[in-house]
Amino acid sequence: MADKTILIVDDDDMILMMLEKILSKEFKTITAISGEEAIEEYEQYHPDIVLSDYMMPKMNGFEMMDKMHERFGRNIFAIFMTANEQEETELEVYKHGALEFIRKPIKSETLLQTIRACMDRLDAMKQNGMQ
Repeated sequence: MADKTILIVDDDDMILMMLEKILSKEFKTITAISGEEAIEEYEQYHPDIVLSDYMMPKMNGFEMMDKMHERFGRNIFAIFMTANEQEETELEVYKHGALEFIRKPIKSETLLQTIRACMDRLDAMKQNGMQ
């Protein structure tokens, strides 16, 4: 899956570096430290999946996705990460166009399995002309 690109968005530098280290072994990676930067990176690179923290200052992950959908259309696929245990957060994730969501702390193998499965779903959607 080295031809697939993931935009990783997190306001914590350490988490961003850790995620990039894990994911760059299998995917092309782009990083952004804020929702605003993520929108700029998306416009430039059009990654296959956006992996984003939900809780970020200034613009949270949902607001970022809403702005991306307004600007680039609905065919933007996201995986949200959150430490929030509330069930409402899980429901909101899917309302904002997420393919999946992962609770923090994240195990690297769980992260990779989730992203691989999402990439497979995207490939199937493309083959069926649904994207």
